[in-house]
Amino acid sequence: MADIPTYSICNLHDNDTDDVVVVSLKPYLLSARSVVFPHRHSFYQVLYITHGGGRHIIDFETYPVNKGVVYFLSPGQIHEWDFDENTDGILINFSASFFSTFLANSNYLNDFLFFSSNGKHSVISFNAEEGIEHIFRQMLDEYALCKENYTDIIRALLLTLFVLANRKIEAGNKHKDPYLFRQLLTFEKLVDQHFMKKRLPKEYAELMFITPNYLNAICNKLTGRSAGEFIRQRILLEAKRLLVNSAFSVSEIAWQLNFDNNSYFSRFFKKYEHISPEDFKKKK
Repeated sequence: MADIPTYSICNLHDNDTDDVVVVSLKPYLLSARSVVFPHRHSFYQVLYITHGGGRHIIDFETYPVNKGVVYFLSPGQIHEWDFDENTDGILINFSASFFSTFLANSNYLNDFLFFSSNGKHSVISFNAEEGIEHIFRQMLDEYALCKENYTDIIRALLLTLFVLANRKIEAGNKHKDPYLFRQLLTFEKLVDQHFMKKRLPKEYAELMFITPNYLNAICNKLTGRSAGEFIRQRILLEAKRLLVNSAFSVSEIAWQLNFDNNSYFSRFFKKYEHISPEDFKKKK
């Protein structure tokens, strides 16, 4: 397989041009040496690895870098990478408006498991027979050539990729009860939406029209974790994101996360992370 060609960013005056960028990874890395890691984006990012190695850290979880792996990042997620010298791939950045102005359902992307802000399904491995690389190369070609309506073709190819990735996730969970798995996903999405204000399992059980005991049973059966632990982990994840990638003080972060006071937040954080918020911020 030939190396991925280096393309310059399209210079056509297209209204969509600023909403999507498709580039080869190697030249991008050379041009982005001044980027400070870890950091978070206000846009979506999809990265496909064609060869190489290293590690990619997403929301404080470390994932190996291998050929055929696709990383999906949502706005707000923290990430950093440490690639081997020969690592290459295809990188796509796109804004939320790239699809919201195109699809009748403006929340369409939220239904994909890999764009959940908790990052649990952000990394998916594909084999050569699944044809994913061909889809990425088509997008790279379309972006480079900038022909008429090229952004529509990129959208269509991205949507194809998303559906195939979602199928792969669901196929990997076939051993789980489909109904319970869907209930778990509903709970996770609700936690993403409401964790700032709703801290108790019973509040989510009410939204799902089930009992708190049944919600806990679902979580424990499918993940080995309680519903309360899911909620705590989501709060801690947001706290770590803010500590690492914002200029806010610990007191300001405690206020943003709706803790009654800084002392309560610090005790909560240290209880579950075994380090104070201040020390975590300095360490990272």
